[in-house]
Amino acid sequence: MDFSKLINNNGMYLYEDDSFNTITMKLNFLAGSSNRDSAILDILCCYLEQTNKNYKTDDDINERKQELYSLDLSFNNTVLSSQKLFNMYVNFISPNVIGDNYLDDAFCFIRQMLKEVDFTNEEMLAVVKKNLISYIKSSLLDNETYAANMYFQKVLPDDSREYDCSTDIDYITDLINSITLEDLKKEYEFIMNNFINGLVFGNINESQFNNLVSSLGLNPTKKDIDYNKSIPVANEDIEIEKDSEQSYIYVTYDINNLTYPQLLLLKMIMNSSLGLCYQTLREKYGLVYSAYAAFMYYLKKVYIYAETSKDKKEKFLEALDEIIKVLNDKELLDKLIVTAKAEIESREVTLSEDKNRIINSINDYILKLYDGQNRNEVYEEVMKINADELIESTKTLRRKNVFMVRSNRNEQV
Repeated sequence: MDFSKLINNNGMYLYEDDSFNTITMKLNFLAGSSNRDSAILDILCCYLEQTNKNYKTDDDINERKQELYSLDLSFNNTVLSSQKLFNMYVNFISPNVIGDNYLDDAFCFIRQMLKEVDFTNEEMLAVVKKNLISYIKSSLLDNETYAANMYFQKVLPDDSREYDCSTDIDYITDLINSITLEDLKKEYEFIMNNFINGLVFGNINESQFNNLVSSLGLNPTKKDIDYNKSIPVANEDIEIEKDSEQSYIYVTYDINNLTYPQLLLLKMIMNSSLGLCYQTLREKYGLVYSAYAAFMYYLKKVYIYAETSKDKKEKFLEALDEIIKVLNDKELLDKLIVTAKAEIESREVTLSEDKNRIINSINDYILKLYDGQNRNEVYEEVMKINADELIESTKTLRRKNVFMVRSNRNEQV
């Protein structure tokens, strides 16, 4: 992937690649103007997809998408280190492939969906609220989802996760039902005033790209994102009892001096089929159904998650101490690095031509994620890492918190 091919037009980036039959666009905005903005954002994303000044119902919108050769358009929101982002995603057939110069119609529809929003449709708002409440109710019935929600609520409290991590469905229902069209409009205006950048990828030439940029009329107002925003982390261990078939445990560690290439290597060392989580916790000691390590790069945290039984908690923690010792043993770590690099190299070859992976890599690059490195540079650095370098980070691993959702049943692993 040659990032020098990127063309920048007022915060919109073009990466032309005529080996694909489609054109993909992703727009990035800063979000979050209200302490209720997580719920507002979820409602806004659904609302924007289902009503518009030009298309009153989702049937009208879907009919127009079909007329534009099944154009795909959606809105979503994400959280990056406590920073909320709002995204618009569009994917459509290139006119260069089908021989129909319908781009002006496609660009018009995209602009309408983004810019000509109808904030008067109370009936659609009610439908969106009802569907969201139903979805959250069903997700809270899943014990694994419950455990994850409670972990982030209790251990990493963060207002970006406040409403969907609550287990009080009455609170959730009241919160969602309290949101008005005026709330949506206020959040939407905040988003439109905080455009970061956008990416257009695929079978589209520079002239067509410039026409798209002109039709959208977006100007970047947010230059950089604060990915290092700190959030409080619980210091004390926490246990919650739940009626479930098994228990769930999260063990949080501080980790410092970790570069993004080192994170990728350490992630493979921990999570591959030959990695420490599977081989130590399941194969060697039989303590878990499944386990993995998740790295929160900007927060300088890592947590190890497992599905297990409550009577194995202490043995599980002892096994984790053993894993930490291995990560600080240069000879053992050297062997793990060799295995991990071989698996990374194999995966890179397999996935290097995947379209979504390429788009995500370029999008990460223009957002200056992970120190602003492109994927090729990152993996070149991964292959150079040795045990001495990695130990500088692994020796900083310190257990911060043990969180457990304990089953009230007799369990078996």
